Amino acid sequence: MRILILGLQGDDRLCRCISAAGMDVTAFLAKRVDLGDFGHIVEAEPDFDMPYRLRSGPVWPLRPYPYSRWTCGLAHTIQLARPQVVLYTGEPSELAGAQSLLMVRRLVPDARLGVYVFENIAREWRGKLRWLRGRAERAVLAQLDFAACSSQGAVGRLVSLGLPQQRCRVVYPEVDAQLFQPADATATRQALGLDDAVVIGYVGRIVWEKGLDVLAEAFAGLSQQYRLLLVGSGDYLPKLQAQMQSLGIAERVRHVPSVPLEQVPRHMSAMDMMVLPSRSIPTWQEQYGRVLVQAMLCQIPVIGSDCGAIPEVIGEAGLVFPEGSSDALCDAMRWLGEEAHLRQSIGHKGYDRAIQTFVNTYRNSMVPWLKEAADMPLRNPSSGRREMSEP
Repeated sequence: MRILILGLQGDDRLCRCISAAGMDVTAFLAKRVDLGDFGHIVEAEPDFDMPYRLRSGPVWPLRPYPYSRWTCGLAHTIQLARPQVVLYTGEPSELAGAQSLLMVRRLVPDARLGVYVFENIAREWRGKLRWLRGRAERAVLAQLDFAACSSQGAVGRLVSLGLPQQRCRVVYPEVDAQLFQPADATATRQALGLDDAVVIGYVGRIVWEKGLDVLAEAFAGLSQQYRLLLVGSGDYLPKLQAQMQSLGIAERVRHVPSVPLEQVPRHMSAMDMMVLPSRSIPTWQEQYGRVLVQAMLCQIPVIGSDCGAIPEVIGEAGLVFPEGSSDALCDAMRWLGEEAHLRQSIGHKGYDRAIQTFVNTYRNSMVPWLKEAADMPLRNPSSGRREMSEP
């Protein structure tokens, strides 16, 4: 079976997994694009042909990425791949998604078109250039044959927009259990001056919607034996630091700027618990919470707000509090902090859940779903019979 994977940013792990299942995989991505808070400037690797074909093309504009479109190479790659199934790894409202999927529909009318999406809330595409995203989304949804979704919330959103439930499948983003496992954090704790403290941690972007002001306020209610370890960077950091000074907790907080992925397990293992206190905003809810799974694989107990997909990810293997409630978060952190056996028990439950649910998801869920998609009837079989020249 011939598969074409499209997306502004590549997913080498996904492509290799699908290829290992015996499928002929071609991937096409942006040669260079600015993903902003989600990765900044990303550049594609040089083209290669094994174990799958990788091709890339220039996009314009480089930012904001939802408005990027390929300027050349797309039609040639579609003709090279001759796909039976196409998966765009991004939202249907991205202009590159609309451009690429609609071009496939014209050049290969019988191909099954799909997306791998994270967005989990209703959006109103009004004002400035946002109407373009609404137009792109409507055009893609009219042609879409199937969807892989990062959460039940993402499924619900697509169903509310008209995609039949049976054409949607939850495929949790895969987390590497070889990388994320318990590590000896003695040296890390000593270097950060944590030693015998009870360490509460956070890993991720330091932005307002992550609810770090709630975490700071909750932490202020804990005794002197507790320390707060923040790993990450973002434009909210100055305001957060000012709040921590005002609360009188700055001396008990350690901040480590963003570290390479391979260093994250060592920092997570230095924590006694990890918190993801995200809050909902009009344009976003927590779409997955990958750091929760990473911490669970490191056997670190997790606490999360009830924002978006967090309760779905944690399940019964951690603690969930109402988003925005610093009192509830403080109580949860104190409870775990005072009960070492409870931390150990929840850590083991989290590890078991992560192994069973979030590891090897591409092999166990995505590959079978792509095979099913190949046999689906087209939703709109009369569409897209015209040829389109390369942009």
